[in-house]
Amino acid sequence: MDAMTDTAPPTHPEPKELGPDGLLVSDLWIDREDAPDEIARRLDRGEIDDREATNLETLWRDGYFVFRLDVDDGLFDALDRDVDRLWEEQAPWMAYAYQSLLTRFSGSDADKRRPSSRIADLHEFSTPALELYLQPQLFRYVELILGEPALATQSLYFQWGSQQALHRDPIHVRMTPPAHLVASWIALEDIQPGCGELRYVPGSHRLPYYEFAPGRYAFDHKTDTQDQIRAAEQWDLDRCAERSLEPVPLRCRRGEALIWHHSLLHGGSYPTDPGLTRKSFVVHYTSRAHMPATKNTYIDPFVQPEPGEKAPPVRVYHSNRTHEMRGCHGFVSPLAAGLAGEARERYHQAAERERPVVELTQALEASRQEIEAMKASRFWKLHDAWWRLRRAVGRG
Repeated sequence: MDAMTDTAPPTHPEPKELGPDGLLVSDLWIDREDAPDEIARRLDRGEIDDREATNLETLWRDGYFVFRLDVDDGLFDALDRDVDRLWEEQAPWMAYAYQSLLTRFSGSDADKRRPSSRIADLHEFSTPALELYLQPQLFRYVELILGEPALATQSLYFQWGSQQALHRDPIHVRMTPPAHLVASWIALEDIQPGCGELRYVPGSHRLPYYEFAPGRYAFDHKTDTQDQIRAAEQWDLDRCAERSLEPVPLRCRRGEALIWHHSLLHGGSYPTDPGLTRKSFVVHYTSRAHMPATKNTYIDPFVQPEPGEKAPPVRVYHSNRTHEMRGCHGFVSPLAAGLAGEARERYHQAAERERPVVELTQALEASRQEIEAMKASRFWKLHDAWWRLRRAVGRG
């Protein structure tokens, strides 16, 4: 759509994102009432197999399904080693979050490796994570759901549970169109009771959305408040109570994956056993044809707040580059590229500031070496001996 000025009203109104039923407007076949019939037709034509048909019907009915990935355990062990290494290195072009917006590592964040922390776009720094980011079995299901080629947009790594309240992804994760959002959650270890399991509410994908403003379901960090977030959370709980829908904990085995509908309510439960981890890897997907670029926002810990501000400014990076592996495509992290560029820029700025000191130090060292060479010469030794003789006879 062309940009419009204040004096020229748009010739086409913005499409409504919420329908009269309070659900996201969707052109996906999986959101139609006759989706089970379509699944049966695809099965008859040989386009899907029995297991795929069962999983897709579960998605239509309950808003999710779980299946096992064909992935060797060695990949998960290698990913664990990469995470340990990355937390130790704390490269300034990596981003993480701990009860805040994303921020980049500052070199002194080891104490932030604790429950509810997460690493953003781990796939840029770990080959095993990139393999999960572009995992063909996941893409197979996502493309069946979307009905067209898919694109992975971001990844999130959790060592512990997120402890997030029940929520719906489109409120915080924007896609175009909004209903073209699918997510996967991959268990990187066996999920034990009490670890702060992922919770989801079967059937909640059919509940109407809370509106932050008339017709607006998405949270706006600039205008909306935490009170409004809590109001949205309570709205969802009330709608669940009206339909007798209850959250269910996800307890699965290492290598199993959950795929969920864009509007499924899900969140992290509170851990009752602090000694347990809940290692998992989350990927969001959309239709490749509808999303030419992606962006990330983060807080830079190296920038001081402006006078009168409580926090450093929020920065935004964009990316339109993609990875490709085995026919699967996913965005290159805008954070990784942007923060690496910042790190290089800061390095060169620091080098320029230190240049006079470096040059002076080099000049002093050269002078010192020159003097030492002079002292070692035959002329200097004769000259020094002559002055010692004069001092000895009282004429120095």
